[in-house]
Amino acid sequence: MNYINNPIYNNSVSNLLIRVIVYILFWLLYLIPNKVFAQVESYIIPDSLQLKDFKYLESNIAKNIEAPSKAEIYVYTVISKAKKEKDTLQILKGYSFLSYFNSNKKEYLTYSDSIIKIATTFNNSRYLSLGYSNKAEYYLEKRNFQKSLNNYLNAKKYTEKESRMDLLVEHNIGILKSRLGQNEEALEIFKKSWRKAIKENYKETDPANYLTNLFSLSDTYNRVKKYDSASYYNNIGLKESIIAKNQNKYYHFVLNEAVNDFDIGRYNKAKDSIERVLSNIDYLNKPNQIVTYFYMGKISLKLSDKEQAIHNFKQVDSLFNEIHDIIPEARETYEHLIRYFKQNKDKESQLYYIEQLLSVDSILNTNYKYLSKKINQEYDTPKLIAEKETVIDDLKNKNKTFSKGIILISILLIMSLFGLFYYYIRQKKLQKRFQKVIASLDEQKKDSKAATKDHQKSLGISQKVINKILEMLENFETNEDYLNKQVTINGLSKKFNTNPNYLSKVINTYREKSFSNYINELRINYVVDKLKVDTKFRKYTMKAIANEIGFNTTEAFSRSFHKQIGLYPSYFIKQLDKNNLNNN
Repeated sequence: MNYINNPIYNNSVSNLLIRVIVYILFWLLYLIPNKVFAQVESYIIPDSLQLKDFKYLESNIAKNIEAPSKAEIYVYTVISKAKKEKDTLQILKGYSFLSYFNSNKKEYLTYSDSIIKIATTFNNSRYLSLGYSNKAEYYLEKRNFQKSLNNYLNAKKYTEKESRMDLLVEHNIGILKSRLGQNEEALEIFKKSWRKAIKENYKETDPANYLTNLFSLSDTYNRVKKYDSASYYNNIGLKESIIAKNQNKYYHFVLNEAVNDFDIGRYNKAKDSIERVLSNIDYLNKPNQIVTYFYMGKISLKLSDKEQAIHNFKQVDSLFNEIHDIIPEARETYEHLIRYFKQNKDKESQLYYIEQLLSVDSILNTNYKYLSKKINQEYDTPKLIAEKETVIDDLKNKNKTFSKGIILISILLIMSLFGLFYYYIRQKKLQKRFQKVIASLDEQKKDSKAATKDHQKSLGISQKVINKILEMLENFETNEDYLNKQVTINGLSKKFNTNPNYLSKVINTYREKSFSNYINELRINYVVDKLKVDTKFRKYTMKAIANEIGFNTTEAFSRSFHKQIGLYPSYFIKQLDKNNLNNN
């Protein structure tokens, strides 16, 4: 067994202790009631691989790196053989391979937790840093910055002896710093990453990482207004992306250069680049799609095409609703939309975008205050403390340690008090919002009914057909058929003996919303009424409530509820119960 290199293992008593720990660990792994582990445990090594050593198996994993279904046969064999031979290092390697091949699946976190659990038992810093880095990257992709940062900071504790992993962790902390607007500090991190990429020939050995470093450099040079440097690295990135046949990165560099052109006033050139990106928008992740539409909106304003600008800003809002994340500068989107609809005296749209801006501010406030405090406390502050201690050792002046420690504690105490104050204000705002919602529910129903009045717009449909569809919709709403999970516009149009196009037009005009929004609002209105009067219904789990009213997932229900009511259902139920308790 490949234990950690430590003199204690030469002691026979210690060897016995290690074997006991290993025995317990393996039984724990076998008894975890998880179907992921069950899949590993039930795996039977094929006869052709029974006598193959780990070097052979790892070689075949590498050969099939682009074919996970083939590679996993060798991965499962590595884990099975390693467990039989009680080879901890190979077990860790096996789970790290599994995490790599399942990086887009929910099992990814399970495999990463397995790496951390085993590595913690044997104090293996290499795999501890890998496990936490895996989780950090997963949460970063999911836009959960708090969990991402926590895991990067955990990984950072174990990367001292792992040069490449340390650089990766530093690089991603640089990305989070950039999100906070700490661009000069982020740039220094990215410069360090770039020097490392050149020194270790990442262009040949790790082209994806090489392009990632280029992208971060060009983006951050733009943010610190060094536009020539930004263009220099963008042009390298464009050429190298073509050579690497990496279209994903290629369109990211096109977007970066478009932003650069916009910032130095080359609006027509920026527009041409953005239009190329828009034609290939699926190569970008959702946050960069937001950047694309946001800058297209700004370019359109500069070129005096206000209607096109508003169209693109609406796309930003649509993507924000989808991922609940937005870069701070794109907040400007909502200021333009609010101003536009105010000028056009469209009060409903104006109100909607005011509510959206409040939601954006809430998310930005929560994410960025947390990141700022956490990076300061667990990344910047430890580095400053280490630097301070070096100076203290040089000067041999221990008294400064005490005084600066008091200052640091005072700062942290003030920050903690500020956090508590912010939490108190936030709760007060939510309570006011709840009272406002309760008070306005009846008015909303009146408004909803008012929206069903005849419209004079020509839909290209006979009034007789329109009236028939409206009558069917009234019955549909009265009978609460919208609670059925299987409701679709095609199914409903068949039931109404009409076609989906007619039904969609009537709903858009007479209910003033899309089909999906129409169904979701009916469901949310229903659940709000039921939660108000049915105390037993409030005790249902979120999953049960979502299922009861026709939503396929808890997340979809929660998002729709928050979008319509401005509160999350768990908070709404809690306040209803609290009000009932106070009234009794």
